[in-house]
Amino acid sequence: MPVLTTGPRDPTGPRHLTLDNGLQLVGVRRPGSPLAALRLRIDVGSADEAPGEHGLAHVLEHLVVRCSMGGGRVADGALVEAATGRPHTSYDALVRTGDIATAGDVLGAAFRQLKPDTRHLAAELAAIRRERAQRTADVRWRVQEAMFAALCPDTPYAHPVLGDPGTVDGLTPEAVHRFHSRWYHPSRATLVIGSDRVDEELAALAERARLRAPGHPRTESRAAAPPPDGHAVVSEAAGAGRRAVAVGFTEPGAPADADAGFALARRSVRAARGIDVLRLRLRSHTCTWVLLSATDESAAVRSVAVALRAVRELLLGPDGAALLRTEALIPELRSAEDIQQSVADASDASDASEASDRIPAARPTTATGVGEVADVIARWQRRFAAALPEGPPT
Repeated sequence: MPVLTTGPRDPTGPRHLTLDNGLQLVGVRRPGSPLAALRLRIDVGSADEAPGEHGLAHVLEHLVVRCSMGGGRVADGALVEAATGRPHTSYDALVRTGDIATAGDVLGAAFRQLKPDTRHLAAELAAIRRERAQRTADVRWRVQEAMFAALCPDTPYAHPVLGDPGTVDGLTPEAVHRFHSRWYHPSRATLVIGSDRVDEELAALAERARLRAPGHPRTESRAAAPPPDGHAVVSEAAGAGRRAVAVGFTEPGAPADADAGFALARRSVRAARGIDVLRLRLRSHTCTWVLLSATDESAAVRSVAVALRAVRELLLGPDGAALLRTEALIPELRSAEDIQQSVADASDASDASEASDRIPAARPTTATGVGEVADVIARWQRRFAAALPEGPPT
């Protein structure tokens, strides 16, 4: 199988290979690790569903694990974990280094022709109904989905990943087969591996015939309509006079704080004020949001803006450097040692979409300064405060 080498030849950075079937292979070196992590990321998610298909990407994820991957068991223990999002679907495996080839075969089975029988489809639809019942019972999940609908009106990002219950329950094996044939091609996928001997493992995976393209060709896909640049505040009663509130904003492209600055600012805010700033890449746009409890929507927006301003003042104060180091930098550097997190970061940085749509997975260093993190938080403060119709809080 011909292999093309792409990307920088940095001996310490990720290795990039492109197979002749279009599959991107990325290797992350983790010296001394007794385990290996693999992630297969396929560029299809709920945003690629047409009307009448809402929920099909998630159903397909279930059936790929059950049918194509034989339940997702690798060797004698590890199980593949799968997740469907708006922009993509991922399949993850954490295995012993001796089982890397087997894990590659299991993940590569995702590209085989999928023709589920009615019994398997019925079993997975029942599992999805249980999953839906659990999710919809959570007020925070409902508010978050309402926020996406408000931020992304008239776009495929607006509907939940779980889709429409009526559409999902009415799916047929033929509809699943057509959707799989349209989207599951190696040229739409990236396989990332993190291991102690990444060069050898990449070469071995590149040669395995089971990672070749299946018989069906890739078809051209439609581009999801981009969401507008804007703000949304949605809420739902949560009891005891409180409301669950989601405050979010979308912006085009990858923001300037998309690298280490975001991670350190997020940790600083969470440690100092208990607010978690979340982010999701929607291909052409980025969505940033928070979920919290408040008496009403205006109070929620004001509390977020005030909290961000307070954290920024702490960082710029006399103890700011110590706060950043102990509460953000050290925990983030420790998380960088997690092999699965490293593979997830490399998957994000090696998105098979256009290079301009990528968010770099840069890790912080001891050179990351208080001023840089404070600037990120100040930008968040302005963007969240803009959701108030009467202007930012004083």
